[in-house]
Amino acid sequence: MTVRAVLFDWDGTLAREGLGGVPAACAVVADYAARNLGVDARPADVERAFAAVLPHRAPDDGDRAPEICGILGQAFTWLGWPASAGDVEAAARLFFETACRGQHIYDDARAVLASLKYRGYRVGVVTNSIFAAEYWRPLVNGLGLAGYLETFVSSADVGLAKPNPAPFRRALADLGIPPHEAIFVGDTPATDIAGARAAGLRAILLDRRGRRREAAGYLVIERLSALADVLGEGLSPLAGP
Repeated sequence: MTVRAVLFDWDGTLAREGLGGVPAACAVVADYAARNLGVDARPADVERAFAAVLPHRAPDDGDRAPEICGILGQAFTWLGWPASAGDVEAAARLFFETACRGQHIYDDARAVLASLKYRGYRVGVVTNSIFAAEYWRPLVNGLGLAGYLETFVSSADVGLAKPNPAPFRRALADLGIPPHEAIFVGDTPATDIAGARAAGLRAILLDRRGRRREAAGYLVIERLSALADVLGEGLSPLAGP
């Protein structure tokens, strides 16, 4: 069967972790709260509240996916801080910008995205994230990937997290591609591989450390450049929709 679309996980597959992280993001939110909410806000307070309200769960087919505004809104309530919807949104934007600061794209990812675009494949991202796609768009643009990615679906957009098939189905619907004409590449078997297969896609595990050589029911690669061998001649630059 012809493959017409390639979907990717984000963290660990296309992008490497940045310089931020939750502690730094909580510190920025505390600073915002101290300046705008009239409270005695300390980073440690926000970290404790964030940890208290963030769902802790193992992946399963029915997982609800948290999103940043809901999390911060609950955290502010947990702390007893008065906050409007506008305050929560502003704090969420600061949280994202800080948590994702310094993210960059793997060299093989940039090369394979350019190659897929040239050959006529439809390309997108499906990621588990507390941040909706609208948060990611400026970062994707800044990294120079906007021309390669036709859809970017976060679990926060769908309300369900991988391995639930819903995020994959949303991306396929955006592209107008049936599951049997798409493959998904991710670095986590429990969420990426299981979820893609549940949605009817062929799945490929990216193991950059080369720890897995064989797997039942899916292919394992060590670099994204190996996709060239998987896809073979594939589509042409003149491939239609």
